[in-house]
Amino acid sequence: MSSHFRVTYAVSAPDEPGARVIVDALCLEQTVELPLALVPPGTWIHDHVVAKCESLRPYPASHEPSDAPVDLDDLRDPGGGGVGARWEAVVRYSDDTAGGELPQLLNVIFGNTSIKEHVMVMDLVLSPALLGKFLGPRFGTRGLRQVCGVPVGPMLMTALKPMGTGVAQLAEMAYAFAKGGIDVIKDDHGLANQRYAPFEERVRACAAAVRRANAETGRRCVYAPCLNAPAHLVVQRAKFAKAAGAGAVLMIPGITGLDTMRHLAEDPDFNLPVISHPAILGAMLGGGSQHAVRGFSHKVLLGILPRLAGADATIFPNFGGRFGFSEVECRGIVEGCTGAMGSMPAIMPSPGGGMTMEKVRAMGDVYGDDVLLLIGGSLIGHTPDLVTNARFFLDVAGRRDLYGPLEVTHQPVLSPALTPASSSSAEARELVTLRRQYAAMETKLEQLTAMVMSNSGGSQSSVAAEAGSGAGTTLPPGAHAPLTPVDGNYSKVFHRAPDATDGGWAWARIPQEMYKQDGGSFKGCSRYELLGKRGESTVFQVRYFEVAPGGWTTLEHHRHEHAVVGVRGTGEIQLGPHVYPLAPGDVAYTAPGDTHQLRHAGGGDGAGEPFGFICVVATDRDRPVEVDPKEFVDQCGAQHALQYNMRAALEGQAAHRAAHVAAGAGAEAAVEQGSACEWKPKSKR
Repeated sequence: MSSHFRVTYAVSAPDEPGARVIVDALCLEQTVELPLALVPPGTWIHDHVVAKCESLRPYPASHEPSDAPVDLDDLRDPGGGGVGARWEAVVRYSDDTAGGELPQLLNVIFGNTSIKEHVMVMDLVLSPALLGKFLGPRFGTRGLRQVCGVPVGPMLMTALKPMGTGVAQLAEMAYAFAKGGIDVIKDDHGLANQRYAPFEERVRACAAAVRRANAETGRRCVYAPCLNAPAHLVVQRAKFAKAAGAGAVLMIPGITGLDTMRHLAEDPDFNLPVISHPAILGAMLGGGSQHAVRGFSHKVLLGILPRLAGADATIFPNFGGRFGFSEVECRGIVEGCTGAMGSMPAIMPSPGGGMTMEKVRAMGDVYGDDVLLLIGGSLIGHTPDLVTNARFFLDVAGRRDLYGPLEVTHQPVLSPALTPASSSSAEARELVTLRRQYAAMETKLEQLTAMVMSNSGGSQSSVAAEAGSGAGTTLPPGAHAPLTPVDGNYSKVFHRAPDATDGGWAWARIPQEMYKQDGGSFKGCSRYELLGKRGESTVFQVRYFEVAPGGWTTLEHHRHEHAVVGVRGTGEIQLGPHVYPLAPGDVAYTAPGDTHQLRHAGGGDGAGEPFGFICVVATDRDRPVEVDPKEFVDQCGAQHALQYNMRAALEGQAAHRAAHVAAGAGAEAAVEQGSACEWKPKSKR
């Protein structure tokens, strides 16, 4: 029997029969979109697909979205149309109608009915089976505290603004806020990829600034860039941000989509906290000062749905600010963030929106300690000293960690004009100096590492050129440019290693990755990961494989495609029932679903040059499925004339695989290790 989820709606109607008409129409509209006469009671679709109203009653006064009880007579249509009082309807839907996917779940909850008047989504309760389809928040309140190193007390967040500020100034602000102890320094939601602060340049600079502050204070503050991007760039920018050192991301699900946020939050390779911003979602809210019966309740739209979609914190306007939310509506959001939702962790409510320092303590009385307080303009404008402002924010919020563990001064903030007292101890001053030098060295680690690493015999000349030549000069012949970084989303060049000039293929600063040389599904394979796995924002990966004489890769198929370019020796590629030779310069393409394999073209005596090829494959791809070589060759032989040596090659592989299994090693593990596609799990749970 199918399980069910339930949606509570508010309905505005003059009386109960009128409300019943609206709800009955909703049950049909949200499922089959047909008149009842076409799906009458007793038919399978009516009994198993059409939604059912479980209860209908006058709306409880305790649920009204205002700070004081409201008479039903006051809840009339503001336009004077005599629509009537508010009613509460609980409607039951079969889980099957949602298909286990978030977009369809939203469609069933409110789809076409959202276009109609006098109906509002008030609450949502999913069945355990349907909740199990979604990973939900990866971190939640507890995980976000662990990331930032704040085990108790309210957490604090601010925004880098305004739009139009250059990268250098934004980075200075990020450093100051982190130095002062703000836990999360996010982009303002208006920062995207504008020319005055391009996304990649801004993210690199701000992430580095927060790292520098953390090295000086010993804190774990994080920078969260805004991922307000075209659909095809959201995940790409998220992965760039992680590679650049961001500690979280800000998403705007009202613009880029709730399911886009879910997709990123569930990606095991991304694994950073996600903060949800409410921009645009206000158009979907009901309630408010006019008690409008439309859209979603604050609890559902800004609490339950972001949590279901994987947000670890949800930003919303605080009561008393410039956006007009009531305290009851804000408490509803907190309920959506923290109420029971199966095994999903609670998430951080993050009230903000025109807040001031003076209101922080009152906010604490309402939200308690499990809250991510957001203050932007008030924090920036408090005094010219942003570090001082940040520490004052910590103080008024009731935090006791006004200084980081590496900071010598531990004096409480007594006023907005706080200035940390300097130590009179010579030893303490010397310790501060040493820590600052250490922090500066940490921030230059990547550059120093690159400068001393070997690179095709040219590293000494490149270092000498850097040390002895200045702007406006011309470098002497043979002087090389500085080495490019290995890791991170930076432009880079990798040269073949000095010992590769004899015809071998190897790259300086990139290690050779060896597979088991006698695996069950492959033999004699090695690999270099060139581009795409060291922080680059590419959607593809470039690898170099070598197959030793007598060796082969796994015989397999998968749903993704890849391209192969021969660069060394001679080999052959199995594409379905056919075999094609591959020499240096030859190119092959494997289409989705085609069984394929790459083999050395020589004998199995171990003599001769290896077969080397470049393979380009999508970063996000499915698991290859191993194909039994004996069954494959027999099937091909029954339908095609086999090319010379194809049967001998595949039957030899089958014998090798059988011997591997008989030896107790097992062939299954070799599939994942030996695949030329080198399976990487897709962004799923």
